[in-house]
Amino acid sequence: MPSKDMIGRTLGTGSATIDAEHVAAFARALGDTNPAYYGPGATAPLTYPIAFMTQAMAGGMDTFLELGLNFMTLVHGEQEFEYLRPVRVGETLTLTGRIADIYEKAGSSGTLDFVVLETEARDTSGAPVFYSRNVLISRRS
Repeated sequence: MPSKDMIGRTLGTGSATIDAEHVAAFARALGDTNPAYYGPGATAPLTYPIAFMTQAMAGGMDTFLELGLNFMTLVHGEQEFEYLRPVRVGETLTLTGRIADIYEKAGSSGTLDFVVLETEARDTSGAPVFYSRNVLISRRS
């Protein structure tokens, strides 16, 4: 099981600039034709941050690897976003991730390890834009 001592540890800080073509491609992949997602001044679909969070947080991979999760059984259990305002094309967001919780549960195929990751996104003025909460599940080998 990952050590509970890791709760509260920062995974890293990264940044992402929101690109109009990438937002439009994401919306098309969802089959969403809402004009708000296309062109200059567009806003991003609500699930769009998933498309850039992993890359932006790549600097925190060493800490993530320390968790010792079994990557062969790793699944994405849950994702939620809390928005303070829409994500806008052209802006650059700074993301800071941290380990919010670690716990285990008994499953029918063995013990399951749960790691809760939280990410905060802020704009260039330092104002928060959104918070993300992600639950990863791994079966212990």
